[in-house]
Amino acid sequence: MNRRQRRAQLKAAGMLRVKNMYGPFTEVGKLWYNKTREEGIKLHAENTRRLEVARDEYFANLDARIRESYKEAGYSDAKIELMMEAWILTAIKSEDTYRADRKKARELLKEAAQMK
Repeated sequence: MNRRQRRAQLKAAGMLRVKNMYGPFTEVGKLWYNKTREEGIKLHAENTRRLEVARDEYFANLDARIRESYKEAGYSDAKIELMMEAWILTAIKSEDTYRADRKKARELLKEAAQMK
């Protein structure tokens, strides 16, 4: 559930009106903001974990499909491994190693092209 949905629920329940009666530095205000901050941290962690799992499943399925298509095209297992390693280096980009990954991927593809 996102922030907009949570706020709509609170508004429908009349809780936002009550919250606005207290300032952020009052005892009730501090309790409210601490509670919502903790809930937000927990929800963010759950969403991040869920997205990572979905991303990993997506790339695992894509990897299997690509390997299958290479196999149908008649590539050898060693050549497929080199091409897949090159693809893995370029599939998920990292700011720190982007250039080095691209360079390594190009070398792997050249090596695969030279194989018979």
